[in-house]
Amino acid sequence: MSTFKLAISYMKKQKGKTIALLSSIVLSVMLIFSMTVIRDSGYDSQIKEMKDLHGDYHVEFNSLSKNQIQNLKKEKDISKSSISKELCKIVDKKSGVNLDLNSFDKGFISSLGYKIYGREPIKDGEIVIEKEAASQMGISNPLNKNIDLMLLNNYMDDNEINSIDSANKTFKIVGLVEKSDKYYDISKYDCTFRAFVNNDFKMPIKPRDTYTGTIYLKSEKDIPQFVTKMIKKIDTNIFNLHENAEVDLAKSHKSISKYSIENSINSILLVVVSTIVIYNIFNIIFQNMTNQVGLMRSIGMPKKKVKNLFISMSFIYIILGTLIGIIFGIIFSYVGLRVVYGYSSMLTIQMPSIIYSFAVSIISVSLSSFIVIRKAMKMSIIEATRVSDKYRKKSKSKNIDKKNKNVLINIATRNLWRNKPRTILTILAITFVGTMFILNLGVKSFIKYNMEEGITGGSWSMSYGSVDKTVEGNNQNSEYLFYKLDNDLIHKINNMKNVRYVEPHFNNPYGQIILSKDKLSKAYQNELNRKKSLYQVEYNNEYPLLIRGYSDDMLKKRQEFIEKGENIIKPTSGEYKKIILVNNTNSQVTNTFDAKIIDNVKIGDIIEIKLPVYKDDIEKYENFKVEVGAIMKESYAAGQDGNMQAQGAQVIFREDDYKELTGQKEYNKLFVTVEKGKLYSVEQKLKELTKNYGATEINGKGEELKFIGAQQNSEEKLSIIYQILTLLILSVNIIFIMRSNIITRRKELATLRAIGLSIKNIKKILIIESELYGIVASIIGSVIATIYHNYGIARSNKGLLAGGYTRVAEYQIPWTQIIILFTIFIIMGIVAVYLSKDKIEGNSITEGISENF
Repeated sequence: MSTFKLAISYMKKQKGKTIALLSSIVLSVMLIFSMTVIRDSGYDSQIKEMKDLHGDYHVEFNSLSKNQIQNLKKEKDISKSSISKELCKIVDKKSGVNLDLNSFDKGFISSLGYKIYGREPIKDGEIVIEKEAASQMGISNPLNKNIDLMLLNNYMDDNEINSIDSANKTFKIVGLVEKSDKYYDISKYDCTFRAFVNNDFKMPIKPRDTYTGTIYLKSEKDIPQFVTKMIKKIDTNIFNLHENAEVDLAKSHKSISKYSIENSINSILLVVVSTIVIYNIFNIIFQNMTNQVGLMRSIGMPKKKVKNLFISMSFIYIILGTLIGIIFGIIFSYVGLRVVYGYSSMLTIQMPSIIYSFAVSIISVSLSSFIVIRKAMKMSIIEATRVSDKYRKKSKSKNIDKKNKNVLINIATRNLWRNKPRTILTILAITFVGTMFILNLGVKSFIKYNMEEGITGGSWSMSYGSVDKTVEGNNQNSEYLFYKLDNDLIHKINNMKNVRYVEPHFNNPYGQIILSKDKLSKAYQNELNRKKSLYQVEYNNEYPLLIRGYSDDMLKKRQEFIEKGENIIKPTSGEYKKIILVNNTNSQVTNTFDAKIIDNVKIGDIIEIKLPVYKDDIEKYENFKVEVGAIMKESYAAGQDGNMQAQGAQVIFREDDYKELTGQKEYNKLFVTVEKGKLYSVEQKLKELTKNYGATEINGKGEELKFIGAQQNSEEKLSIIYQILTLLILSVNIIFIMRSNIITRRKELATLRAIGLSIKNIKKILIIESELYGIVASIIGSVIATIYHNYGIARSNKGLLAGGYTRVAEYQIPWTQIIILFTIFIIMGIVAVYLSKDKIEGNSITEGISENF
């Protein structure tokens, strides 16, 4: 008989062991295959969704001159392109909603994924408008209706001075453009409202005179090279010429996920655990084969044939295990894909997924069989025929007190260490998985909690301090001077369940502070030089200024942040309005907030600022001189009221002074402070309440999740599936070990019953024995995970303090995750014994004692 047939014959004879070993291989292959397929399919579906929502073009450009466009169009790599002239912004002064106004080009509109209804604009004063924008303005059935809008253009004049030009005009809506509802979910995606007029539109203000458009290349593979080449060739930057931004972001999410440290560790852990489990089962099979191998060698079978027998078995296990694993992996991937990414996802299976699956199977089985074969080859014929996995009873035969729990525990402990190598390897595998389980889920829970507290999560979340959420106009689609929060909305939010209090105020990030260069601090100049080198941004004595207008109550609550001077609660009595100056900004050069804007500024100094104001029925810039009444601490800039919109200095006015200077009468921003632990539930209610309210968005703590939330949520689900399937592989190992131990110890168990131990107590011994694997490993894993978890917290806190933040995260023991882990392994141990009860109850005492090993 050939060794291959002999291998098949033995595998058929030992069905239980064969199924157990195949199960562990199938689970390992299914896990690595499905995780790869689910991730690739999910991200490929997200890439497709971005193309559907935002357009399938390859490259987009904006703010390019006519000469740059001409040079761009000459490129041979371009398959087709669409170009539209950028004119200005248009604003609905009633709602604050604004739109980008461009010249009408059907190809450009279609490339962005819009559907067009109505007709294109032909005459002066006709306009095609985004349907969602009209809805946000409160206009139903907008076709053929007239609308009053303000044309608005922010530009640099001939002297490189920031200027605003605006005028009012009445338009007739002759067409609509729209996309699916998902595109307008600004809690997940950025969207830009657009409007279009004919090419001969007579602008009542100075137009931008620049162009935007989209490009399709002949090959999608050439996108990065094309962008790099053209940026240099036409002398522009990455902001004005780049790959389809949303599609590129989805691609980068896929790449980050694929090569992330966590996923690499999970993959390595999977191979290690699979190898340990497969080795344990292989070794048990070898223990049972040893006598037979010894007998075969005693009748003349050479070592080479014995070796070939194991190799043949390994080969069969690899092929069968991998193929069955891939089949189950496809089924599991189909279900998992919809759990992780939703029902719109499509299953895609790529060759690397199949290669990885075979690699895991080959590595796991080969390593295991190599160790077993090496062990078999070293063993002499006499040793092979005598070897046994029996437990040799060393204790005296005496009646056991069946109520004595210590005796049961002692027996279970002694049995656990009967086969030390197997026990150590099993505990090692469980420890690996347990440690990663606690770390992965513990870190996610830690980040979520501390993000809610505003301690971690990113510089935006960490900058809000006592403020939890904000309600404000969408940065893309609202104009700060006209966006308004009416009293009814403020009242509804204030009375919302779990809201402690609200703080309505004024906010505008488009002010300018006028300073000569010698007034700037060295640290701020370094930051400006960094921006210039990266973004080609230059300033000519006018620098970004965030303007706030606070009530007296808000000013009192922020008294603790004043470093110098006095609060400005009292009305101004002097020639100039008094302000509180925030003179620190986030420097990416030093990664701290210790960079000051104005060098050696003092209380009483007069500074000149430029504010957007609404006067004479138009928006424009006006210059004002103000007096520094107080200066905030660095900690305010870093950790209070939010700094996402702060690109430099900030000034805080009394709200009455702000209204007097700007002409703005109604609040445009709301701070919301909620009950502890209720951040995310309140956030959902705020989104629901404001979804049709004038291009409104919800920001605050957790703000970064708008950009990474979908990816993070998917990765969390993937990680949980990883943990569950890895634990499933371990459960197969424990179940098989328990069944094997019961089979090999039938005589011992029968003897225990004969001297007075009941089946119930025998089950207790076996349950204790199976639980000990998980308990010992969980204790070790919990200690390792807790130490590493707090080491990570210490490093995080060190970075926070170095960055100018005053609040740090508390050290903790991840009790929730530890308890979950212990619970899982306790259940796993009970299940292992329950599934083996047929081997416990199946034999009588007489049959067990007479069993010949």
